[in-house]
Amino acid sequence: MFVVTLIQDEMALFAVNEEVYIMEILKSIDGKATQQAIEKVLRQYRTYQLTTPEDLLPTITPKYTLEMPSFGGTVNSKVENAAIKNVEHYKQAEKFFERFNRGFYKLTRKERQIIIKAFLDEVPMFNYQIANELNVSERTFYRMKAQALYKLALALRVEVYQGKR
Repeated sequence: MFVVTLIQDEMALFAVNEEVYIMEILKSIDGKATQQAIEKVLRQYRTYQLTTPEDLLPTITPKYTLEMPSFGGTVNSKVENAAIKNVEHYKQAEKFFERFNRGFYKLTRKERQIIIKAFLDEVPMFNYQIANELNVSERTFYRMKAQALYKLALALRVEVYQGKR
């Protein structure tokens, strides 16, 4: 019993130390520069979305997930023809979408919904419209949106630390 209690105490201490460490890291992040960096990534997403053929784009599901088309060893003449036209662009777009998706899936469903409606939809919604749809106040919505952008920036590793612009 003593050993179990000792292990539990050590685990609790580790959790507290880890939380303090994370808080110190978060305090050293430049919020404004990080927001600009993640907005740049979202603009890049929109650019790829507009310049990449539809059959190569991820699709948004009703559960607010992004599903990538299969780029495996299957032969598809549409994809083959598109790749011949501009191979490098499509490789960059594929790499970007895969990286973006890995970070995007680290968000909660509601955070993904906010990002999609505010930035990734073909016609992005206004903030007040999204707040009304989510049945939250605009103030709560802005907090949720900022948190989602911040988490996405951390997941995509585009956060900017103070003094390191």
